[in-house]
Amino acid sequence: MVEFKRWNVRTTDLVDMTPIKARDLIVKCFFEAQKETFLRSRKDLGLDTSDEDLYASVVGAVRMAFNEIAGDFDNPSKEQLFQVVEVLARKAKAWGTPEDIVEHHKGQIKKIFGAF
Repeated sequence: MVEFKRWNVRTTDLVDMTPIKARDLIVKCFFEAQKETFLRSRKDLGLDTSDEDLYASVVGAVRMAFNEIAGDFDNPSKEQLFQVVEVLARKAKAWGTPEDIVEHHKGQIKKIFGAF
């Protein structure tokens, strides 16, 4: 059974929010929430499973979400970040992430967006 963790944004993370900082927090959130999913997939494929390798896979997934919305990972707008979060939530659900976990993390990301 896959273990899903609940990531919580810290108040200190919300200080001086920028689109780049928000993007990085979204990556961190997705990493913590989907770490076990990526670990199992990489193991099944015979790939390295260090935290660095898992993080790189998550960054790749977020980059693909930006590509899907024709956004710019390196210079995101707030609107692109909204759209990317929806893409990532849809993917997480498709991978079997329970609805309550997806909604928890969307709630954390709303806090990030509220800091703009």
